[in-house]
Amino acid sequence: MRDVLGRIARRLPERRRLAIAGGAVVPLVALVVAGGAAYFAVGQGPDADAVAAVEADPSVSVDRTALGTAVRDGPVTDSTVGLVYYPGARVSHESYVPTAADILAASDRVALVVVVEMPLNLAVLAPDRADRVRERYPDAGVWAVGGHSLGGAMACRHAAENAAAYDALVLHAAYCDRDVSESGLDVLSVLGGADGVIDAERERASRSNLPADARIAELDGVNHAGFGAYGKQRGDDPASLSPAASREAVGNATGTWLGERAEANRSPRQSVSPRSPLPGERVF
Repeated sequence: MRDVLGRIARRLPERRRLAIAGGAVVPLVALVVAGGAAYFAVGQGPDADAVAAVEADPSVSVDRTALGTAVRDGPVTDSTVGLVYYPGARVSHESYVPTAADILAASDRVALVVVVEMPLNLAVLAPDRADRVRERYPDAGVWAVGGHSLGGAMACRHAAENAAAYDALVLHAAYCDRDVSESGLDVLSVLGGADGVIDAERERASRSNLPADARIAELDGVNHAGFGAYGKQRGDDPASLSPAASREAVGNATGTWLGERAEANRSPRQSVSPRSPLPGERVF
């Protein structure tokens, strides 16, 4: 049978043989692409119990919209801060709902954190989605954009191109590959002292892209996965803090700083000078 097929193939014109081969390759490529898309679309997390605890808190509202999940602890007014938050790569956006709640708990000024749902759980596919969030909540007087890991990097790129629309940029276990040093943005970078995923050398080298007064806070005992509620992450180092305690530390540092940012809104574009360490922060 194999000899018969070989003779038939040799009699076919070259162009037709290539067409047959191409016809076999196209479904294979489609299968690989579909498999890759499914891998990212499934995502990691969320920790259902951690999300349920936020939903059960009577002081917090969790609103699911076409843009993602909004976590509020009060009305959005012109005196409060809104934070648009981009998730890390291949992490379900709802994995950051508990982190958002911890940010709100740390500040009576921050009223809204919107964790954006990304195509295939990849912020790189929709780096400007924050624009739609701001349009949905026009009453917020101060806006910050930020995110975790790849989400933080994409938030930085968005902020670099739209600095006039924001007052602040928040990086969680992330760094900027765009220069925002002269953007007028206040910048907070929160790092985990036990982070085994981030490229530490590149992060440190990229600090030159940040404003001179950028706040760099390193939290002892927090690893890369500690910024969300999605379980362990490959390549990460062990955390000495529990997942809940890690998120609380991240929320405390971020919420405190954003609260200071809201206070500074009384004088637009006035940067907040660091006077004392943020909760859990190692001072640089």
